[in-house]
Amino acid sequence: MKPKVKYKQPMLTYTNTLKVRYAETDAMQRAHHSNFLIWFESCRIELLNHLGLPYDSIESSGFHIPVLSAEVEYLKPVAFNDTIDITIQLQAIPKLRFTFFYEIQCRETLVATGRTKHVFIDTKNKVVRCPKIFLEKLDTYFS
Repeated sequence: MKPKVKYKQPMLTYTNTLKVRYAETDAMQRAHHSNFLIWFESCRIELLNHLGLPYDSIESSGFHIPVLSAEVEYLKPVAFNDTIDITIQLQAIPKLRFTFFYEIQCRETLVATGRTKHVFIDTKNKVVRCPKIFLEKLDTYFS
């Protein structure tokens, strides 16, 4: 019997590293849960910068990328001054709605997972297909 071959599906993956600031903690010096969504956003912005498509250039092209929904699963606490790695993945070429997946690790331990769903809208707040400028930046990751 032949062994099963698993094909790696193309995807876009990017990791951003942050240090937990004191202002992001509660009285127990643990990161407050609300900051995880801020860290997801920070990673999305850094991903766009990495792609050579800063968010302000998307806006100046007449588009916005609002969040439709967000989920976080908290697995382990993160403390003040911990260094965290936030990995974001886009697993498919966006059509209309698209989802970013996240993993946050601290010292190689998975501490949280999450996802955010998005669409592109134009200046009239109308949902539009992903603009060509965005899709062109994804070509090398999904070809």
